[in-house]
Amino acid sequence: MTDHRPTSRLRHAALPALIFIVVTLVAVGAALALWRSAESRDRARFEAESRVASVAVHERMERQIALLRGAAGLFAASDSVEAGDFNAYVERIDLKGRYPGVLGIGFAPHLNRPAERDAFVARMRQTAASDFHIWPAGDRPAYDPITYLSPLDRRNRAAIGFDMLTDPTRRTAMLRARDEGEAAASGRVFLVQEIETEKQPGFLVYLPVYRGGRVPVTTFGRARTLAGFVFSPLRARDLWNSVFSSDELRHVEVAIYDGAVAPANQLYQTGPIARSDALYYAETLLDVAGQPWIIVTATRPDFSQTSQRSLAWWTGGLGTLTALLLALAAWAQGRAALEAERARADLRRLNETLEARVDARTAEVSEAYAGLREEIERRQGAEEQVRQMQKMEAVGQLTGGIAHDFNNMLAIIIGSLDMAKRRVTDPERVSRLVDNAMEGATRAATLTQRLLAFSRRQPLSPERVDVNRLVAGMSDLIRRTLGETIRLETRLAADAWGTLVDVSQLENAILNLSVNARDAMPDGGSLVIETANRRLDDAYVQAHPSAKVGDYVSVAVTDTGEGMPPDVLAKAFEPFFTTKDVGKGTGLGLSQVFGFIQQSGGYVEIDSAPGEGTTVRIFLPWHESEGIGASDGHAATGARIPRGKADELILVVEDEDQVRLMSVEAMRDLGYTVVHAGGGGEALRTLREHPGIRLLVTDVVMPEMNGRELADAALRFAPDLKLLFTTGYTRDAIVKDGRVDEGVELLAKPFTLEQLAVKVRSVLDA
Repeated sequence: MTDHRPTSRLRHAALPALIFIVVTLVAVGAALALWRSAESRDRARFEAESRVASVAVHERMERQIALLRGAAGLFAASDSVEAGDFNAYVERIDLKGRYPGVLGIGFAPHLNRPAERDAFVARMRQTAASDFHIWPAGDRPAYDPITYLSPLDRRNRAAIGFDMLTDPTRRTAMLRARDEGEAAASGRVFLVQEIETEKQPGFLVYLPVYRGGRVPVTTFGRARTLAGFVFSPLRARDLWNSVFSSDELRHVEVAIYDGAVAPANQLYQTGPIARSDALYYAETLLDVAGQPWIIVTATRPDFSQTSQRSLAWWTGGLGTLTALLLALAAWAQGRAALEAERARADLRRLNETLEARVDARTAEVSEAYAGLREEIERRQGAEEQVRQMQKMEAVGQLTGGIAHDFNNMLAIIIGSLDMAKRRVTDPERVSRLVDNAMEGATRAATLTQRLLAFSRRQPLSPERVDVNRLVAGMSDLIRRTLGETIRLETRLAADAWGTLVDVSQLENAILNLSVNARDAMPDGGSLVIETANRRLDDAYVQAHPSAKVGDYVSVAVTDTGEGMPPDVLAKAFEPFFTTKDVGKGTGLGLSQVFGFIQQSGGYVEIDSAPGEGTTVRIFLPWHESEGIGASDGHAATGARIPRGKADELILVVEDEDQVRLMSVEAMRDLGYTVVHAGGGGEALRTLREHPGIRLLVTDVVMPEMNGRELADAALRFAPDLKLLFTTGYTRDAIVKDGRVDEGVELLAKPFTLEQLAVKVRSVLDA
């Protein structure tokens, strides 16, 4: 009798799976559409609230300037405005009730000479206050003392007589107002009215008043006829609290900065703003009476609570749950039918095979249980190993992997740009664009090298080095880097030991330290580079656990710059940590030095304190050898690129198609005959088909067969074949502990056409 049960089981399993897939796809599609719609509405809502904040700031400042224009009109209409008239005018405005944060409206006359100052003070003592005086005291070319300031409460009394020209921030705004004939806002200041313990940042708005009541046409005329300024001192927190109390901004935080976004420039904020935590963040540049302000808006945590994004999650989740329930229902129905069919068949055979079936089922269950337990134990062990491996290798693999992939992309960019530039015969514009692109790609390549240095996975080529010769050879380069305002001094120990280190990386480390020192001395200073022999003993190692006992040659770089406080010093070697402005540093300089020295078996220490400069000492292991020499790091390269011959056949192996084709094109441009392959197996077949191949140029990291394995296989049937490895990240295929194996020729990605030409020629001629 034919058994149709396998076919029935397949049919019953396929229907639930099909139902689940179709319904889930519909639910996911609906959820994605809802998500995009909600995200668009959220962004529009945030942008609208950001515009509300900027408009509120602009309108409030326009109202303030309008107040000053009214006061200026009072002085323009009369040659003499008495204190009583001025106070009566300001009292009618009701500043405290209608304009919170505005401490008052004042007037400061412009006095040109000490004699004019003395006459003015005498007149004020006779007509206004017997103790009136201008402060700070001293003879100056001009004075603008606060004379009227209403309402004349306790805070404003403290400001009477203050010469605002003595403060650089106020003076800048006053001169701008005088020359432009328009209102001018000052930068962030603490008002002299801040006489309480709790002080607020503030600012002032000035409007010039000219003799004759009209604004002169020329800047010279404005300066000559200036009568004084009407002004308002404003407390930022009180002012903007009254502006941003509206429910229109209940889901965003607002901060106002005078200039760049920095704590020292902050005028006001409604609450804490963390850019990384905000769903949306925006910075709006606003011109406030000639002063650039930045209005920062960021979403609050409750912004998402009013979003409809959760509807997308609910739609997707409920849709998937519905799909699962429908599939389970179909499966249960099919399973019931299948079980009924099986029960009928089993019943027919029950009397004949009951005992045998019971024994077989018992053995089957026992075997399944044992297998299941073994599989669970095996998976638990494997998962534990994976977790441990991931924890130990994550950072290094991530950094190195990114650098490898990025170097492959940069190899394509730099190589293609290099060849494109050399093929352009004249057009100056095309050449300039290519130069700009080359510069950007080269900077990106430098960044990947710094990432590799930090992860201690960069390939090193150590050689015996005389540090005295190396420092002396770099002196001219360092002087040019430091500039004319910084004096360079080298103190080289007469008996300095040699060391075994990668010359280019050591030069790069010293240059990095010199650049950091230069940036710490913006007003000039001195930089000292000193070499010495040092013995690190047990006492030193106990104080510096990362160091090892032994003999070292040290290179110390000392500057007379600003120095570092303890909190900055503690983070100095952390990657991406920098105290420089945005765009002026990557934060990888010191971490690159740290990674390179650690990889070379050495140690780095920093001594620094605020105002006392900084000293960075690198310790490199002493290497005993006679006749130690060192490249001076500036070997000249010939202007003519070495070329190949048509009878010189080269095989290029690279799994990245674009990198391979770029390399092939470059070598053909150099005059070589080139064949290529995308992997190890194809490369070995090509070698057999072309016995005249003289040089194998292969990538190191490739799937199935890496570059080292390919080279070993190729040399077995072509012993005279010459080898050149290229890599952006070696993963220890040809590098041990970061050092290139002896006798291995390596060209690091990305490389230029000139670097490729020189390396290929040197390997072929060796």
